[in-house]
This record gives sequence, structure tokens and C-alpha cells, in this order.
Amino acid sequence: MENGYSWYIAVIFTFGETAGSGLVALPNAMLALGPIVGIITLVVMCLIPFYTATLLGNNWIIMKTRWSEYSEHCRNPYPAMAQKAMGDWMGHFTSFCTYLTVFGGTAVFSLLASKTISEVLNGFGIGATMCSTLIAVGVVLWPFVMLKSPMHFWQVSIVATISTVTAVALILFGYALDAGGCYQHSAYPEFTPIAASNSLATIIFAYGGHPCIPTIVHDMKTPQHYFRCFLLSYIALFLLYTPVSLLGFWIYGDSVTDSIISSIQNDTLRRGISVLIAVHVFFSVLIIANPLLQASEHVFGVKQEFGLGRFLTRTVVFWIMIFSAATVPNFGVVVNLVGGSTLPLLVLIFPPLFAMCLETRQKLEEDGAKEDFSVMSIWKYHSKPRLLLDLFIYALGFYVMFHSTYHSVSSIFFSEHPPTRSCFSNWFNFSEQNNQNLTVSSGHSTHFQCCGAFRNVSLTGRSCF
Repeated sequence: MENGYSWYIAVIFTFGETAGSGLVALPNAMLALGPIVGIITLVVMCLIPFYTATLLGNNWIIMKTRWSEYSEHCRNPYPAMAQKAMGDWMGHFTSFCTYLTVFGGTAVFSLLASKTISEVLNGFGIGATMCSTLIAVGVVLWPFVMLKSPMHFWQVSIVATISTVTAVALILFGYALDAGGCYQHSAYPEFTPIAASNSLATIIFAYGGHPCIPTIVHDMKTPQHYFRCFLLSYIALFLLYTPVSLLGFWIYGDSVTDSIISSIQNDTLRRGISVLIAVHVFFSVLIIANPLLQASEHVFGVKQEFGLGRFLTRTVVFWIMIFSAATVPNFGVVVNLVGGSTLPLLVLIFPPLFAMCLETRQKLEEDGAKEDFSVMSIWKYHSKPRLLLDLFIYALGFYVMFHSTYHSVSSIFFSEHPPTRSCFSNWFNFSEQNNQNLTVSSGHSTHFQCCGAFRNVSLTGRSCF
């Protein structure tokens, strides 16, 4: 696929790199929103990212039309888009936001892969901590991150998609088995603005594959087919996310933790789902990390062909991402932090802003206007209803970004009860590590979560405490 992949492979890429970690966190996000607001939020937060994804696709078409250099391979399409839209300063700022988000997204997917794999191993009586499994995940993925771009490993997107769809089917089957016993004991928390804001961040993360979308469109054989690609991708995401999130909320209530997998009562089913989600996120790391890896090569002037430069550059960057994930090995906290910090910029704010600028510049050029690009030219050429929609999206993005980031950072650094300990503190505390290994090797699967208002209802007869 040296000339690019077809639009239906792009659908699988978009779906594959977006679904996964957000999927298992959505039922917990619904707790703060409730059923009615939750349904409305799921619909709105699917439509808005779909709209902004199509804007990114159209932005790339404009760039290929106006600047011939983008007909060739571009290692950093999102920052290049920003630079052409608003100048060098925005290009640099977008580079920072894009690669920080990719950095955090890789951490989230790596944590989820290590979490699910360690839980499966513990369920079979094999002692494995999340931190030790994280290193194992890095070792296995290390050779594969050397592949140049998504068009060179498109097969992994098919595996990731199949594993996710199968996992959703098993989750829904688990819901059916648990509904009778868990629903009658469920309790639901009251609405709070802080929790609702963090829920929005989680939902944005679930639909926010935008840091990789310009790369996916760039690698398409016919980029003009971006609309059908994103339409099918987001329909599929909505059809998978909605029943998992709403039914999980309804059946288990506030006993749900940061991953719905823990609430499935049947041991065999839960382990099967864990394996499938692990397979998905395992391969998705390759897609998500790729823009940052390519950008690193660009910064250090590494050649396009594979060689020592690529090996050294990608090795250093990849392992920095893995060890950074080890500093805060808590899946839920990192999802909220990434989903509430730079991701709203890339999903909600930058796409319509860059589209507005690129389209206005194109119209000024087509009309042969002598006036320079300015706010007044945007007002003159830009559709007013669309401008109102864009302003609403900007307001939503900035609200989620500031509110959720503040509370996520507070929970990590200033809480009386920090969400988790760094892997480094466990690795270098020998006595505690021995105690932890004794715990996980006892044959009791630590990821099982009883249902009910007090988390004391087990449908399998296992002890909840």
C-alpha cells in the first residue's frame, strides 16, 4: 500500500485507534450524568467530534490543492495545517499540543493493556503486577514501533477492530447475565458539576481520535473520501458506545469503577473480555504513537528509510512514553487528565478554527481580493450559522479543558488520598514489592468487583472483601 490505503481501510483505522480505552470507561462517566443527560451527551459528543473530524479532512484537501509539497509524504500533517492556517507560532503550539496528547494517549492505552493483561494472569494464579506487565508490553511493542506509518501496518487496525466488536458482544452478554441479580441492588450518585466535567473529558477521549486523523487522511489513496470514512466510523462508535455505557450504568450503578470489565460477574467471561480489550489497545498503541514518532524523526533530521537513526530515535521516545506511564499507573486518572487538557483543543477548538482560516484564505485567493486576511475577512466570507456553531464548540472545549484539568491535576498532586503510587516507588521498595507479589500470587483475581450499593453482592458466590 505504498500509494495509500482505501477509504474503508481508513474507516477501520479511525475506529480502531479511537475505540478501546474510552469504551470501558464510559459506564463510569455516565454515573455523573444520569440516563437522560447521559443519552443527550453521548449524541452531542458524537456529532461534534464527527463534525470536527470532517473539518480536518477538508483542511487537508485544501492544503493538498494549494500547496504541492503536501502531495508527498508529510510527517506532521496536523502542525503543518496549523502553520498554513495561522502562522508559524500556531504550528509550533499545535505541535506541542498534538504530541503531548499522543504522548498521554499512548500512556493511557499502555496502562489499559498492562492492567487487563495483569488481571487475566492474576485470575489464573500467575503473579503479575500492573507495573511489571507495563514493561512487558513495552518490550513486545518495541520492534513494531519501527514501522514507518499507518499504511505500513494497516493489518493491525483490522485485528483491533475485530477484537473490540467481539469484546462489546461479550460485555453485553455479561450484562444480560448480571442484570437480574445486580440491578435490584444498584444505587446511583447525585449530580455534581465536578464529576460531570470529568465525565465530559472521558467522553471526549472516547471519541477523540483527532490527533491521528490528519495522518490517516494523509495516508488515504483518495483523501477526498474522508467524509464517508468518518461517517461510518462515528456511526459504528456510537452504536458500540451507547449500549455499553447506558446499560452498564443502569445495571451496576455506582459500583462501577474506572473500567466496566471489573463489574462483569462471570470469571470466564470477564477474562475473555480482558484479553480482547488487551489485544485492541495493544495494537492501537502502534497507531496512536506513530505521529509523535514520525515528528521526532523530523526534528532530528532522520531519513525516511529505516536505519540506525530511526531505531535510536524511536527507541528513546517510545521508552520515555512507557516510563512516563509508570509514574501515574492509574487508568481512570490519566484518561481524565488527557481528555481534559490538550485533547479538547485538538478535537473541539483547533479543527473549526483552522478550517475558518484556511477556507477564508482560499476564498480570498479565488476572488482575487486585494484585502489581507483578517478577522473582518473571516466575518465576510464565513457562514454565520456555522460561525455560531463553532463558537458554541469553542466554549464547550475551553470549559472542559480548564475545569477537568484543574480537578485531575488536583487529584494527582494535592489530594489527601492520592489515586495511586508510582511504579518506581514499588520497584525500589523491596519489602513492599514482596508483599504485593504475595498478594497477586494467591490465586485471587484482584480485578473482580462485586455489585450493589455497598459492593457486597456477588452472583458467583465469591467473597467481596
